[in-house]
Amino acid sequence: MSSHLASKRLYIADLARRQSEMETGRVPMDARAYRVVAKRLREAVAGFPEPALYAGFAEMRSSLQPVLEEVLETRYFDHHGRLHGPLASVCRADANVVLAAMMRGAARR
Repeated sequence: MSSHLASKRLYIADLARRQSEMETGRVPMDARAYRVVAKRLREAVAGFPEPALYAGFAEMRSSLQPVLEEVLETRYFDHHGRLHGPLASVCRADANVVLAAMMRGAARR
């Protein structure tokens, strides 16, 4: 493995850790810092193939994998305009129910 790849993995792991710490309350939430960390994490994973990121890597604790998966799911939605994964169809059905209720409410006005 190249040292560049190892460095990038360490950087991704550090960003995931920092984001997780803010989300779980282990460190105080700072909106500006959170946005910066989240943006840097999205940019850092941009060049990695998704299968490698979903598989995880040794430089990152397995407890941080959900942070990385959320970034990947958001990226997938941004690129394809639809959810992906085992619960995607359930989420789409729920969204359709909510949307239909909103449209009925709007039609009554």
